This record gives sequence, structure tokens and C-alpha cells, in this order.
Amino acid sequence: MKNKKKVEDIPFEEYLRKLEKIVQRLEEGELTLDESVKTYEEGMNISKICLEKLNKTKKKIEQLVIESEEKYSTKPFSEKEGEDTINEF
Repeated sequence: MKNKKKVEDIPFEEYLRKLEKIVQRLEEGELTLDESVKTYEEGMNISKICLEKLNKTKKKIEQLVIESEEKYSTKPFSEKEGEDTINEF
């Protein structure tokens, strides 16, 4: 049985490379209709994963709060409301 990696364990860049290969295969026009649909579906699934990873990263970045010109704080990302804490620098 193959060891499958979790979505979270696979880097965004690896998904992006897979997506680029799928686009290339589709653009070549060598696939049958059924293969094209299956490949397109796979690409859409990977695209969704990429978007989710980007949105999660965006939320982490947005939690950097500028409190004043010299003081910054970060709020650790938590997907559950009310679990955020503030770390001051």
C-alpha cells in the first residue's frame, strides 16, 4: 500500500507544478475527450487546494497588526474564533 501524504504536508509549489503539467497536457490536444475531462477535473481539484492554501496563508499574513509606527504585534492564526492571542515585539 502506498504512503499517501496529507494535503497540508505537500508544498504549494508542488501543487502548482502539477497544475502547470496538467495545463500543458490539455493544451497539447493529444488527449481523448474522456482523458481531457478527467485531466481537467484533476486540475480543478488541484486548483481548489491551491486556492485554499493561499487563503489560509493570506489569513496568517493579515494577522500582522500595525499598532503604531514602532510597535508591531502578531496574532497567531486560528481557524476557530476566540482562540487568538497577541504576541508583542
